[in-house]
Amino acid sequence: MTASATTPVWATRPAAFNAIATRTVIAAERLARAVDVHYGDRVLDVAAGTGNCALAAARRGALVTATDLVADMLDVAVRRADVEGLELQVQTADAQDLPFDDDSFDIVLSSFGAIFARDHRCTADELVRVCRPGGRIGLLTWPPDDTVARVQRVLAGHGPTPSEQSGPSSLSWGDEQYCRDLFGDRAASLTATRHTVEHCAATAARQVEFLREHLAPVQAGFAALDAGAQRRLAADLTATLEVSNRATDGTYVGELAYLQVIVTVA
Repeated sequence: MTASATTPVWATRPAAFNAIATRTVIAAERLARAVDVHYGDRVLDVAAGTGNCALAAARRGALVTATDLVADMLDVAVRRADVEGLELQVQTADAQDLPFDDDSFDIVLSSFGAIFARDHRCTADELVRVCRPGGRIGLLTWPPDDTVARVQRVLAGHGPTPSEQSGPSSLSWGDEQYCRDLFGDRAASLTATRHTVEHCAATAARQVEFLREHLAPVQAGFAALDAGAQRRLAADLTATLEVSNRATDGTYVGELAYLQVIVTVA
């Protein structure tokens, strides 16, 4: 509970980021079902961003608290909840130092959020600490062998971009054995299931434009380059996205793999 907080670069434009987050609503809904959220359950969404998991749990009648380092992200989550008539409590907090008592929640969730905290073991410790024995922890993570990882490698190959964290990569959480090692004997059980979400666009090149507009790390990668290098980066990203494009009509239907991890706390 001592690691310091660092605001991730992708969290600097909350309204723009929400356009990305809403593409993975289906993954959050799957997770809420997989951890078996019931009416009245006490649920915490850690590093909630604009609230995908929090809203999925609230739709099932849970008593939900959403936390994030970035208050503006939570403001977007509240506005989304208001549109649906859902109850949602929010609190600014670091995933590595959660301001809640031990055993405060029945279910703890995080959708592609807590994985970006700097200290992975500290983060896992906190997720377990605030979840009651017999409760469940549900995580959505990006595996190190699929589209998101390939995009990150392309960006890194074109020059330095603002670092999201030091230490282990966020992609480490996308490896089942890594998660088993993190939670250890504090997990009565751990299951990891691979799923996909789809991103659709007119073409893969247009999807790159969308990412450049709405995802701050991609925007930062382009901003660090001159015009010629930007064109080369766009071409490389387009080629990378085409690898996961299942469309055959010239459009883009990109399949992005993710790992759904569910831990029952011992």
